Amino acid sequence: MKPPAFDNWLAHGWGIQVDTPHQLFRIISHIALLGQERTYGWRGQNDASWDLSASLFRELENEGGEVTEGRVRERELQVLEEARRWGLGRDLGPSATDMHMLAVLQHHGVPTRLVDVTANPMTALWFATEQHKPDQYGKVRRSAGVLFAFDVTKTEWYETFQHGEQNQTWGTLANPLGASYAQALERSAEDKQMFRVFPALPDERMKAQEGFFLGSAVPKRHTAPGVLGLNPIGPAPGNEKLGKLLTTEKGPGRPASLPFCAIVIPAAVKDKLRDPLKRTYNRRRRVLFPDIDGFREGLTRRQLD
Repeated sequence: MKPPAFDNWLAHGWGIQVDTPHQLFRIISHIALLGQERTYGWRGQNDASWDLSASLFRELENEGGEVTEGRVRERELQVLEEARRWGLGRDLGPSATDMHMLAVLQHHGVPTRLVDVTANPMTALWFATEQHKPDQYGKVRRSAGVLFAFDVTKTEWYETFQHGEQNQTWGTLANPLGASYAQALERSAEDKQMFRVFPALPDERMKAQEGFFLGSAVPKRHTAPGVLGLNPIGPAPGNEKLGKLLTTEKGPGRPASLPFCAIVIPAAVKDKLRDPLKRTYNRRRRVLFPDIDGFREGLTRRQLD
């Protein structure tokens, strides 16, 4: 039996636990200021015992057997075929590329290999501190949350579709809807790196959340325990350097770069963060989910504030 991801974040040099809101905001700012040229993608999960993985990876893992690039690719091609047969993307014509379709499907809860992240750490922190959905008796489970920071500075980035003949190749002419995504996966496998996907037509929810996606060819070996389906670009910083990052702004011993970090937030700290996130940063459900589905979910959860 594999250990829960909570143990992985703290035991293998990839994560650190904060004990106060002040510590949390300090480490977020220290990560953001590690280098002026660095770019980060942030993600929050309100249960630190969950792995960090794409929804399609989890679906295949639950079906049993090893999750390989071949299995993921076969399933996503099946999903794309069924989506187009349903009529999705028909109104977009040549803009309904595989990459664009997968981004839209992921955004609406269909399992894909894409992982949602945001450019705004406060948005990710809202997801990390979000209350669980009440059970049938109205009770809300409490758990530690986790905030992830991915250094994406050196990753390839793609818009979900691009206009213009300057980007056309023999591959795109032969397979105009699927070639760009297939090429991104091939390059990811060759370089052993993830890539970024930006929605060319972001809806109001994506705009509000400042969201984009991480994608990757499934690696043959995972380098960060608890992170499945993609690998951080670089080695684990280690517990000592992460501790220095938390306590000091500058000086020896701090990591020069931070490929990935998991910040574990105990339930008691989560409780103290929700009101400041609403009042000071305006991170609340009605702002981050400004659509009918967001209202429905808030109504179901009885979390309309």
